Amino acid sequence: MKNNCISGRFLRRWRMAFVCVFLSLATVGCGDDDDLFDDDVKGSVTPGGDGGVPVDIPDANLRAALLSLLGTDELTTANLATVRSLTLKSKNYTTLEGISQLVNLDSLTIDNNAGKSMIAFPEEIVDMEHLHYLRASSVFKGTLPQELSGFTYFSVGDSYLEGNIPPRLLDVNAERVSLGIVRSRFTGMPVDLWRKLCADVETYQLSSNFAPQAKGYFLTLYDPDSLENNQFRPDGDVLLYRQATKGEGINMFILCDGFDRSCNAVNGVAEKVMKFTADQLFSINPMNKLRDYFNVYLIFAESPEKGVSYNTDDPNSSQGSHVSQTKFNTRQPSTTVRYYLCDTPGIMKYIEQCTGIAPWGGAVLLIAHNMVHGGSAGMEYASTRTSFSVSTVESAFAKTVWHESVGHSIGWLADEYVESSNGVTEVPARTKSDRLRAYAQNDYCHNVSYTNDTSAVWWADFIGDPRFEEENIGLYEGADYWALGVWRPTENSLMRSYDRDQQFNAPCRALIYKEVMRKAVNGFVYNYEDFVKFDMAESYYPLP
Repeated sequence: MKNNCISGRFLRRWRMAFVCVFLSLATVGCGDDDDLFDDDVKGSVTPGGDGGVPVDIPDANLRAALLSLLGTDELTTANLATVRSLTLKSKNYTTLEGISQLVNLDSLTIDNNAGKSMIAFPEEIVDMEHLHYLRASSVFKGTLPQELSGFTYFSVGDSYLEGNIPPRLLDVNAERVSLGIVRSRFTGMPVDLWRKLCADVETYQLSSNFAPQAKGYFLTLYDPDSLENNQFRPDGDVLLYRQATKGEGINMFILCDGFDRSCNAVNGVAEKVMKFTADQLFSINPMNKLRDYFNVYLIFAESPEKGVSYNTDDPNSSQGSHVSQTKFNTRQPSTTVRYYLCDTPGIMKYIEQCTGIAPWGGAVLLIAHNMVHGGSAGMEYASTRTSFSVSTVESAFAKTVWHESVGHSIGWLADEYVESSNGVTEVPARTKSDRLRAYAQNDYCHNVSYTNDTSAVWWADFIGDPRFEEENIGLYEGADYWALGVWRPTENSLMRSYDRDQQFNAPCRALIYKEVMRKAVNGFVYNYEDFVKFDMAESYYPLP
């Protein structure tokens, strides 16, 4: 079995081999290694390889590829040990039996095998301790060995592989990992692996693609460890995860839908997902500075089945559909839209029944057990300033929580992006009138403006303030879904895109700060300079 802990020296060596795989396509050398290739096989080998014991590779095509790569008439333990990377052309490989004889192989790529017989995933790969890069779309069938571990890149999408993803498949200690399993037949993703993949912080960026699966297959989270304890939290159980130490204490309620009894094991899937949600929510600025104003309650809700329905408007969709019976009837009408529907009044009533606390004026976060991208935030409770949002357990989970739960629900911010259908369109007069009336009446969405008068926008104080010079705050046309006739404060922000490292711009941070403080502190009155001092902390300086 591969060792999950990789030394820094080994990582550097693996990265060099990774580069060699791609440089060989252009017939460029890679350091002291020799790149050997022909039309059927490419690879990277190290010097040496003389002597050794003869080795039989049972798969005839694999044997022929290695003989070609090495330019030899005989395969031995010595020359096979020189192979560091291997790319095989699309051929009708039958077993890949003998692949583990490549004892120092770092990287294995098998070109798309679509239209040919699928290969049973070789069990012997478990014993290849140096193999950390595998790319093989439309190649494998069967199940993955549960002992498989230590990969930093594992892509086997569009395959006939099924069952659970092994709990230690990826090296979670690596700086960057990638998982590609989309349109396969997997049904289980380890929750601890999911948390690592979704920990979207600036020092770590995930490349992942794991949903949806092939038609008729549905991917959910599982926890191989907690079920062994045989201890489960009852439906309606409540855990106080964080208690406010400042202000009046804003109540935040996090609960899940589509999580059955097995998910509600003590320290199991639901508990880990909800705690991870709270941790991610308070990891972004300005929420990281406002966490002490919140009471965070985790509520365990038991659904009859695992998973959340999608494509409910079109069960015959070519993308497939999935229907589950859940506690709050959460569902996604179609995978072509991001929003989710659920029994919002029922959820609010359930929260009060379980906690004895009326949720009005607080923040409610519902986590839907669906790994297809989606999320939504409702503003139907604006009159009581009650936040409500839904996020799915997708690969961009952290950013979805930040955008939906922090941006829309807590900060009452508008979207700053433009719908593709409105790419060159000016906002209609009726829409503009309705938005202006609603925004003024409910005192929200002040991060967008329907005027380009710099003195009239909510963020006027930020424009020209040298303390925010790096953010280039001004008026940028295109926001609130329309390309023309509406403006936003910055070129980009978390309310506009999910690009890597996007954050809330300063006007958005100020609106989030204002909303939290006026709920948590009696008599609070927003003041621009007070916000700047809060935002800049130790680096604050007053303007002359």
